[in-house]
Amino acid sequence: MHPRVLFGLVVTCLIALGVTAVLALARPAADRQELADGVISASSPFAGASRGGHPSPAFRLPDQRGRATTLAQLRGRPVILTFLYSTCEDTCPVMARQIAGALDRLDEPVPSIAISVDPEGDTPSSAQRFLNKMRLGDRMRFLLGSREELHPVWRAYGIRPQGDGFEHNAYVVLLDAQGRQQVAFPADKLTDDDLLHDVRVLQARASSNAATTGR
Repeated sequence: MHPRVLFGLVVTCLIALGVTAVLALARPAADRQELADGVISASSPFAGASRGGHPSPAFRLPDQRGRATTLAQLRGRPVILTFLYSTCEDTCPVMARQIAGALDRLDEPVPSIAISVDPEGDTPSSAQRFLNKMRLGDRMRFLLGSREELHPVWRAYGIRPQGDGFEHNAYVVLLDAQGRQQVAFPADKLTDDDLLHDVRVLQARASSNAATTGR
């Protein structure tokens, strides 16, 4: 092949690659934003980031009233799941108030679970005080345990617990009626409107599935 022809082909390929890169960068942020906990897609019915139905880990932990809680007990309805600590004064209260705001507007209530990220600091009484202050009183279970008991749950959900000199990962995860992880919101993306919307999507799916199976 003549050198000039070869040079022309190389230039053409480089131009094509450049155009492709420009078009990729020009896509809406919602189409290309990737989060550690999922992906936001314009084709998704959810406002939050999709977790694609990833299985949820089994656990058995006591809540602030000593009641043993498992995900199997909550099957059949969507579940709001988050990770908090009871002495938090910034991110956790904001997330809790957003959850309370969504629960206030739901026609059909859904189970809500908070899992401790500070096992040494969270106690049954401090957990209940936190829930009461956030208007979540009897509407949320605050699950407690030792670091050894909680670590497998943190790991399965990709959560770093609270520590000296660093903050925990602050997320709200929505599980579907089968207990699968469907949606996640990082704290800075969470609103009660978006959370309400995505819970209603999961409720509608659960109702449709129940009607189809005759349950």
